[in-house]
Amino acid sequence: MTRFLTTAPILGLLLIASASFADEATIKRSYIDLDWGQIHLRTAHPVSTSDNVPVVCFAPTPYSGNYYKLLMQDLAQDRLVIAPDYPGLGQSDRPDRALDIADHADIMAEVLIAAGWGPDGRGPVDACGYHTGTFVATELAIRHPALIRQLVLIGIPFYEGAERTERHEKLGKVRPLPDSLATLEQDWTFAIEKRAKGVSLERAFENFIESAAAWQNRSRIYGAVFQYPAEQRALLLEQPTLVLNPHGNLKEPTQAFAALIPNAELVELPDLKYGIFDTAPDVLAAESRDFLDRP
Repeated sequence: MTRFLTTAPILGLLLIASASFADEATIKRSYIDLDWGQIHLRTAHPVSTSDNVPVVCFAPTPYSGNYYKLLMQDLAQDRLVIAPDYPGLGQSDRPDRALDIADHADIMAEVLIAAGWGPDGRGPVDACGYHTGTFVATELAIRHPALIRQLVLIGIPFYEGAERTERHEKLGKVRPLPDSLATLEQDWTFAIEKRAKGVSLERAFENFIESAAAWQNRSRIYGAVFQYPAEQRALLLEQPTLVLNPHGNLKEPTQAFAALIPNAELVELPDLKYGIFDTAPDVLAAESRDFLDRP
């Protein structure tokens, strides 16, 4: 099923509504100890006592769970929200070996189980992912179905054939550390000078710093993204899945991936394009909440 959502008429009302509770959610940081190192995660505790299933948010490369800060504050009005950092990004340790998407999914499963979730703990969680996070969430749901109840996928980097190879060659090769400011110019331009309207300079600078800090590790994760057999794995998803499709440069790849998922609902967001987690977290939260709260 496909649905189009025009956000412009309701965006102002949503912003007013969300302003009253956005400051009330408390985000705390913690670490989960694994055999090889530590994974850092942020947890937004609900404003009021809630029995709603928690949501775990998987970030886009090269950012940490902080990318979801505003969405976490919105969703946490009525549920626990968790945002881990991938191995080697944010404040998480990096293992000594290369990781593919399946490895990332297994590590995230280990983290969630260690935090007390899963069939032998407090029950399953819902998963949300953007860009890289869509594949991590997908693989996590396939490999650990008792751990994941439902999914929300946003902006999916699904490419095939030559397009996938091209992106792997461009983004998936580990580069030497920068030895001049000029090397960072492209990242600066993308994060700061060409930031989407409505994204603050402070927020853009945070993103730039995280991207620079992940200079080599981000290539390793991009390499995993663009070697992931997504067209095969999507067919194996059994959980109800909501696909939110902002009309940026991932519009067509997202539509193509959604068409492969057996039990997917596609919502087109033509009014949203870039910087959506800073400019329209309330819209994303409202759509996600409506889906996740259905019986």
